[in-house]
Amino acid sequence: GWQYRFPPRQYVIMCGRPLLDWTVREQVLASDRIALRQRTEAVTLTGDGTRVSGVEVHGLDDGAREVLEADLVIDATGRGSGLRKWLSALGLPPVEVDIVDAGIAYSTRQFVAPPGATAGFPAVNVAADHRERRPGRFGVVFPQEGGRWMVTLSCTRGGDLPTTEEDFLPYARSLRDPLVAQLIAPVEPITPVFVSRIGVNRRLYPERLDRWPDGLLVLGDSLAAFNPIHGHG
Repeated sequence: GWQYRFPPRQYVIMCGRPLLDWTVREQVLASDRIALRQRTEAVTLTGDGTRVSGVEVHGLDDGAREVLEADLVIDATGRGSGLRKWLSALGLPPVEVDIVDAGIAYSTRQFVAPPGATAGFPAVNVAADHRERRPGRFGVVFPQEGGRWMVTLSCTRGGDLPTTEEDFLPYARSLRDPLVAQLIAPVEPITPVFVSRIGVNRRLYPERLDRWPDGLLVLGDSLAAFNPIHGHG
């Protein structure tokens, strides 16, 4: 059945990725102590197994390589971080890692929210039923800025994920409760269907190394990459 509503003890701010990226960028660049290098890729760490002294970067336009010296290097490069190979290149043993791979995939589409269903409209989550002996299937409706809904349908490995506009609504109707389908059936879609396969859930354990190089911090998905729908990135 449905989870009853209760006074919230925590909040989730829902917005589109462009707005999130723009907000973070504006806040960061408001400091005159921060410079942004565009189209630049981190290649490896410099230093040794006792201390990181900087990072070698690669210009994506001209191919030039350069070493940026630093007292502190922060790896916030996300799910695709090269941290494990970078540490190995410094002579450190392999970092232990736990992996959970449920084969989760998402189909997402945006819709115009109907009048009265924007500000204050609750998120809707039709969760998978763990008692069913088949791949998990669920759907969510999240309100976003600009009077839009972001609607995501999902399944675990082996499920029949909808990948076309024609399959999107029937899949929503087939969930354990048809509410998601009932909400989106009368409203206007404004994007095609976008499919995302997130890869594995992964947690690194650098704290288990006998030694850790000074001058290096690891944040976010570089350290622990979970299912992005939970907002833990």
